[in-house]
Amino acid sequence: MSKSPSSQPPHGGQPAPLVLVVDDDARSARLIAQMLREDGFNVEVVLDGAQAIARLTQAPLPDVLVTDLSMPHADGNSVTVFARSQKPGLPVIFVTGYPHLATAQIGEPSPTLFTKPLAYAELKIALLRILPPRAAGTEGAGLRPIK
Repeated sequence: MSKSPSSQPPHGGQPAPLVLVVDDDARSARLIAQMLREDGFNVEVVLDGAQAIARLTQAPLPDVLVTDLSMPHADGNSVTVFARSQKPGLPVIFVTGYPHLATAQIGEPSPTLFTKPLAYAELKIALLRILPPRAAGTEGAGLRPIK
């Protein structure tokens, strides 16, 4: 069901943004990843906080982190703090059923917060606002318009 990320850069020879999706709900994580790939993002999925922290010790670091908050081994707040220790200012989007778990002590810029169930169009709009254009004259790195 999941498509592989495109091996061709979108526009202007620039690589597609890399999104790290972290969620212990495998079905949800894979669905988000599939839609992001269809919209031109490179996506990696990990299924718990410890896996996310391990992944964040390797290059390339993601351009944005999309994470759940309530997960085994390390929560989304801990993943965010670690991610930003590796890449200060990393944009973060929380997608959670437990918004009260978000903490204010995770640095700047403040994460964007969405509650589950997620409307994919809202996530896409947030990503387009967070990520800079990848090539002169292109917005959203070749992403499809929302239909």
